[in-house]
Formats: sequence, structure tokens, C-alpha cells
Amino acid sequence: MRLYKLLLLSLVILTISCSQPKPFVFKGVQSIKIEKASWGKNIFKADFVYENPNNFSLSLQKLEADIFINDQLFTHYKLDTTFSIPAEATFKLPATMQVELTALLKNSIDIIFNRPMKINVKGISTLSKGMFTRTIPIEFETTQKLNLAEALR
Repeated sequence: MRLYKLLLLSLVILTISCSQPKPFVFKGVQSIKIEKASWGKNIFKADFVYENPNNFSLSLQKLEADIFINDQLFTHYKLDTTFSIPAEATFKLPATMQVELTALLKNSIDIIFNRPMKINVKGISTLSKGMFTRTIPIEFETTQKLNLAEALR
């Protein structure tokens, strides 16, 4: 009987520890810098700010997402570097993105007049906690101004 209770308790603990992590909360884009400006592909560097709502730390193994501005595809973002994400904390992920000039021109009026734009991020992330790894979908939406005048400095 005692062995049965111990097995049941172990199963409950294992089930709780293997629960699906909550997805990160997208907080916005910070420190946008233009690395290379051209008539073709432009290279931008930025920090994406997220919040980890989980009460445990995670390791981000991979992130791949499409970024939309005002419901138009802006760029594709891929991160293959492993990051340690602290529990219940806000954190920044660096991003280097190639953006076509046509994607910038579609939103040029909003960018020039520094108007708020709708930013959507849709993709997947691979998270691990110890030996457990999960791929979870990510989908965020926010409204933010992208001040590219500061990015040129």
C-alpha cells in the first residue's frame, strides 16, 4: 500500500512538472538600429522585449516567426542561439532582420510621421526545462511607434 501511494505521488509530481509552459508575452520592440540601408535588402537590429509568465526558468532553443506591420508581412525572424530565460521576468531577445525596401515603403507614411503601427508576431518557439523540450506556437499583437529617425543615428 505504501509503494502504491509513493508511485501515485511520483506520478502527480511528474505530471505537474511536465505541464505546458505558458507562452511569453510580447511587450514591444526597443532600440531599433539600421545596420545597413540600401535599395534592396536593409539590415535592422532591434531588441524584442518579452515577459516570461512562468514561475520557472526556461531555455529558449529556437524561435522562428513572421513579423507583420499593419497586417503586411514585414520580415521573417529566426533565432538559433540558446537563451536562458529567468522565471517571471522581462527579458530582451536581440534580433537581426533583413527587410526589403518595398516592405518599408508600404508603411512609409506611418514611419515618417511616427504614427503607431500594429505589429504582429506569428511563429513557433522551442523551449526546454531540464530534459523536457516543447515547441509552442507564439502569436502576439501590439501597437507601437517605430521611430526610424532615431535608428539612423
